[in-house]
Amino acid sequence: MPRRDWADYLARFHASHAGVTERAFQHASHGVHGSPYDWLVQALPEPSGCVLDAACGNAAVQPRLPPGTDYLGVDISPAELAAAGHLGRGPVVRGDLRGLPLPDASFDAVVSSMGLMLVDPVETAFGELARVLRPGGVLVLLLPATSPIRPSDLRPLLRLAGTLRGPGSMPQLITGRRAGRLVQESGLRLAENRSARFSFRLDSPSATHLAVHALYTPGRTREQLARAERALARLGPQAELPVPLRRVVAVKPA
Repeated sequence: MPRRDWADYLARFHASHAGVTERAFQHASHGVHGSPYDWLVQALPEPSGCVLDAACGNAAVQPRLPPGTDYLGVDISPAELAAAGHLGRGPVVRGDLRGLPLPDASFDAVVSSMGLMLVDPVETAFGELARVLRPGGVLVLLLPATSPIRPSDLRPLLRLAGTLRGPGSMPQLITGRRAGRLVQESGLRLAENRSARFSFRLDSPSATHLAVHALYTPGRTREQLARAERALARLGPQAELPVPLRRVVAVKPA
């Protein structure tokens, strides 16, 4: 999909689905790491100091940060920022990751959950996140991954992809190798780059609805989305979808 079409689609999606990523991640879990947000926050130092949440959405990360953390969220979607305000989270401001309205070296840590794969060019966003990070500061990213998955995951994945004529889409594919290269090119030192499989339980009609409608599915019809829900529901309440995620941690040299 061309860049402009993706921008229009994402604006419409988040206007009508504000907070959907948090709802999906609240339904996903890992036996050791907890929720995806837990895994993200676990990589931050304590105390975390002043934290920028880049592409913050409805500021789902904020209530999961250590007490006493100074927080600022930035997102391009007015609807997501309004959802954050409705929940009493903030402060949040509107901004584009390709040109943050923030001074150099102003944050002890920068986090971004499921945001950078939506930015084009992503190289510019990495440079901006590095720019606002203080020397010695930590960058923690959560990104979609393609592995690990289990053999038993193939059945629900194939059902989902078959009914949608392909899996959900992303503007950017950031593999582990590409993430490491982007970190280095932005002047940061890579400290961690690994993936983990979270489980999304398909234990109710509302869960199967959420599993389908939390995906970016440009060009799919309502009937295709409904067929995808029915296909997942037929797997039964014990079924689950894999949610493979990548955590990237980097440090700005002092």
